[in-house]
Amino acid sequence: MYVCVCLAVTEETVNAAIADGARTSAEVTAACRAGGDCGACHEMIQSMIASHERAQKKRLRVIAA
Repeated sequence: MYVCVCLAVTEETVNAAIADGARTSAEVTAACRAGGDCGACHEMIQSMIASHERAQKKRLRVIAA
């Protein structure tokens, strides 16, 4: 699925940028260009970042248990 239609950036590409450490929409844009044109996808990018952070916290809780 495309996250950024303007620049044809896929969900997989954005997830890779987030996994590599991007924590803001601006950092995702710098890493893979998603959100670098009209900006309509910024909300989706922020949602993906939040989802990644929730998953990370859940993994840490499982590891600590």
